[in-house]
Amino acid sequence: MGVALYALNSLITSTLLPSAVDDLNGLEFINWSALLYTTAAMIASLSAGTTKTRIGGRAIMTIGGSVFAVGSLLISLSPSMELFLFSRAVQGIGGGLVLASCYTVIADLFPRHLWPTVFAMESAVWGIASVGGPLAGGIFAQTVGWRAGFYIMTACAILFIILIRSSFPKKEEIETSKDSKPKSPLPFFRLGLLGSAVLIIAMGNREPEYAVAFLIVGLSLLGYLLYRDKRSASSLLPKRGLSLFTVAGTGITVIFLAMVSSISFMVYGPYILQKTHGFSPLSAGFMVALESISWSLAAMACAKLPQNNNWRLYLIPTGVFTAFLGFYGIAHFLYGGPLWSLSIAIFLAGAGFGIFWADLSSVIIESGPSDEQDKRSGAIPTLQMCGGALGPAIAGIPAAIIGFSEGASPEIIEQTSYWVHAIFFPVLILATLLSIYLIKLKNKDTQKDLLSTAPEPL
Repeated sequence: MGVALYALNSLITSTLLPSAVDDLNGLEFINWSALLYTTAAMIASLSAGTTKTRIGGRAIMTIGGSVFAVGSLLISLSPSMELFLFSRAVQGIGGGLVLASCYTVIADLFPRHLWPTVFAMESAVWGIASVGGPLAGGIFAQTVGWRAGFYIMTACAILFIILIRSSFPKKEEIETSKDSKPKSPLPFFRLGLLGSAVLIIAMGNREPEYAVAFLIVGLSLLGYLLYRDKRSASSLLPKRGLSLFTVAGTGITVIFLAMVSSISFMVYGPYILQKTHGFSPLSAGFMVALESISWSLAAMACAKLPQNNNWRLYLIPTGVFTAFLGFYGIAHFLYGGPLWSLSIAIFLAGAGFGIFWADLSSVIIESGPSDEQDKRSGAIPTLQMCGGALGPAIAGIPAAIIGFSEGASPEIIEQTSYWVHAIFFPVLILATLLSIYLIKLKNKDTQKDLLSTAPEPL
């Protein structure tokens, strides 16, 4: 239900956003809606592993659902774009806590051999939400207005809280002993560094002539954050969490690179489809949902393949490269079509994620010290959200340089539709190469494990 809440909100918002920015006269802030939401979600998710250890999975999900409900209600009541964006940030805090907690409890509630199946089920939930979200969003946008969609999200969050309080096992809270609780306070300084870095990069959208400078400063802050975190006794990420010399670090990096490259279509796609192809909010929403549907179909198909870890590793680079082909097609066909080519490209982009996501997530969780399993589990949605936050910030730079704003000419829209995707082509190629390298690292670790468990010669 937690994954469904996050997924439904993402897809219903992408459908309603063009109507909201038109109503609130905020087209130039269209990417800030996703940026602030995912930045807040990312910061909240980074604290989820530590907070779960302190208060238990049941409690943190209740808190996350409550904050999400408040944010959704504030969005529906927003009279201005400023309050809309603030409310999206509040909603993001709740969404980040909920989604990250869902990942951290998987290892506690399910045995290792069921993890790919559980991740496939999560993908199936995204598939269901990808139909319900655009359908509901499109109907609301065309009938009673975009605000009704966020009233529905408020109700869904309240239902989630009721289900968690009534059915989620209390065992985790009971078994969280005083000795196992972290003694260090939450690292607010490092969380603030993270949010500041993303927002500084995003400032390049507002001041295009200084975009490169903002990008350098933001990335430098991220580097300093990783430096501080690595040396902290209460680290946010696993030790060597982004090291390319470890399986988990390489896998987490691949997730980040793939996600940072995937957000542009969700942010800009519905608006461009409505303005250039005459799509209604409902039909534009379903075009965006096609990516999630193909993700779910591919994930469920891959879950039925033999559970042979060594063989399944090759699904990871296959999926990442398939996603690259999809986004390459989206960049070329979003503005001019033909629509059947665009549909195939969208399908490939989503299917690529469905092919690699479950196995890459399982490899990350199982690789490394057992006492950092919660941090590795929480790092998956955290880096997913970090990519989701940096993606709009980076994509907004070429959009701002080109001049994408209210009343943009067809030529500007055409250039924007290409460059907000093309800027990430090198990133996806790098992710593909790293996923191939990950197989080598994993096989090397497997060989070490076999040698360490081999019987002594007589």
